[in-house]
Amino acid sequence: MEAQGRGIKGDVSGTACCSAPATPSGINPRLRKFTAAQMISALLLSAMVLSWSSGFIGYRYVSEHSGVMLATFWRFVLAAALLLPLVWRQLGELSWRNWADQGVVGLLGIAGYIGPIAASIALGVAPGTSSLIANLLPLSIVLLAGFVPGQATRGWQWLGIGLCLIGMLIASGSSLEFSRASIWAYSLPLLGVASLALATIYQKQSRHPPLPGLVGLFIQVCAILPVFALLALHEGSLRPVLASGFGFGVLWLVVFGTLGGYGFYWLCLRRFTLQSVSGALFLTPPVTMLWAYLQFGDPLAVSALVGVALTLAGLPFLKRAQP
Repeated sequence: MEAQGRGIKGDVSGTACCSAPATPSGINPRLRKFTAAQMISALLLSAMVLSWSSGFIGYRYVSEHSGVMLATFWRFVLAAALLLPLVWRQLGELSWRNWADQGVVGLLGIAGYIGPIAASIALGVAPGTSSLIANLLPLSIVLLAGFVPGQATRGWQWLGIGLCLIGMLIASGSSLEFSRASIWAYSLPLLGVASLALATIYQKQSRHPPLPGLVGLFIQVCAILPVFALLALHEGSLRPVLASGFGFGVLWLVVFGTLGGYGFYWLCLRRFTLQSVSGALFLTPPVTMLWAYLQFGDPLAVSALVGVALTLAGLPFLKRAQP
């Protein structure tokens, strides 16, 4: 018994020597660090989804007072004005390559995405249908992921994408409606999706040192201002609407849709795989529906809850590449 006791004591002491030291609370530091990293990742992806969904809410406010292009123009004018004092000192250190790269990202990822979707609605495509097509963005990113080294979708990830896609379609399928708009008008949201997907791949596979997030976003906003100025002029005028609803909606789009939406999107794209970012984006339609229900009293379909459940079921598979 004594020999067995010594053996057991030796085994225990040997195990303790090989394992990581325990903290006073008894939690392994490695486990605590892993848990903290998971929590930060979940918070960043959640912030991206909420901010991305906020754009649809912001346009609900301005739609009663002005056209989409006018509101979008002033959205980015105000965003540039807010960002300039924060990035002024760093602008002088940038090369022409930095300006060109972020200009391309802005034209493809912001103007190329928002412009065609807004134009499709102006041409008669139902907003729900246009939104449903735009929600195919994460699928297009996954399909293009193979062009980025080490980001190709494999194994279990395809099952996760399938569940997320079915969940998204179920959640937003109730908003699908067809109008008498021409076929090419229905192709505009697809063009917007392709444009942002290309900007995403371009940004992800860039070999240049990444710029600070606010600096990159400022350049992107400056690059697209002339585009939306022309679109707003074509729509009518550049003069802002002197109404509290218009001002509140534009401010909402600046803070949540631009600084939050695109800010968190590029940040998450830098930190996570394309599959993780895409999986989170599949949650945008049901989150938007829930938000509209809470803020505007829109009816909430049971399909939205079913879609959320399927999407959440698919997310864990996006982290598993091999079956």
